[in-house]
Parts: sequence; C-alpha cells; structure tokens
Amino acid sequence: MSEFKEKLAKILPHWEEHVAEHAQEFLTWADRLEEEGQKTLAEKLRKAALAMGNARLTLAETRVYLESGSIAEDLALCAVCAWRETCKKRFTRDSGSPFRCPDFTRDVTLKD
Repeated sequence: MSEFKEKLAKILPHWEEHVAEHAQEFLTWADRLEEEGQKTLAEKLRKAALAMGNARLTLAETRVYLESGSIAEDLALCAVCAWRETCKKRFTRDSGSPFRCPDFTRDVTLKD
C-alpha cells in the first residue's frame, strides 16, 4: 500500500466519526428548534443531518474499498433502514465497530 493510501486508511475512521457527531448534533438542534415552533429551521437541520449521514456512508464505502479493493460485500448500512420513523440509532455506530446495526432489517420495498 502506498504511503498516501496508508495515511488515508488512518484518517477515514476519524472522518466517519466526526461526520457522525455533527449529524447527531444537527438532529439535537432540530429537535430543540421544533420544540420552539421553528419547524422550517428544524427541517433544514434534519436535511443537513441526512446529508451528513450520506457523507458518512460514502466514507464507509471508501474505507471498505480501500481495505478490500471491492465494495461487493453486502453492507447492511444505516442508510438502508435508518430513514424509518422507528429507528432510534440513526448513524450512531462508532468508527471502531463494523458499520452494521444489530437492528438492521432490509426494506423489501427497496430493489437491490
């Protein structure tokens, strides 16, 4: 592995964690704003949290590709089921564990 790829492999988990922290912070602020009746601002922050979740997903895919040379592995990623209203663990996986949620369920309405 090149020196550049080694540096990238070291920094990717940090980036994933950092993005996840900000996504969670956006959701916390969105909840507070909604409690104060600021629904439009709350919705904007929820959209930003979703974008951060998408960025984390891309970083996770990058890490998997860097480590294995392939993303062919069927990843049970948050983005597949965390959008559900009942999800309480949205993008809360830590960077030290596999990017799989123990509560993951595949949505049969989504096509592979």
